[in-house]
Amino acid sequence: MKHKPNSMQILVAVNCAALCLLAFVELTPPAGAQAGRTRGTYTAATGRIPGTETFALYVVDETTQELIAVQWDPRAKQLQGLGYRNLAADMGDVMRPRGN
Repeated sequence: MKHKPNSMQILVAVNCAALCLLAFVELTPPAGAQAGRTRGTYTAATGRIPGTETFALYVVDETTQELIAVQWDPRAKQLQGLGYRNLAADMGDVMRPRGN
């Protein structure tokens, strides 16, 4: 005669399987693209695009000091990229002495 597992045994087995899965996910090394990137701190602001009546959203990643500008396209119903700047590189250009 076969022994039927009761609900407590099933629950213990499911919890053990979940624990093994969690241990596997936590102990695997990060993917190559994720290994060197730190978590960003973001600031966003809106502003008018110079010379137009259109507004843009400017998003700054304070960790990497990068800025992107995006605009909503109502016809396509998606964000449209307008530009990118590396603020750290720009600051290096400003601080560099200029020859006369």
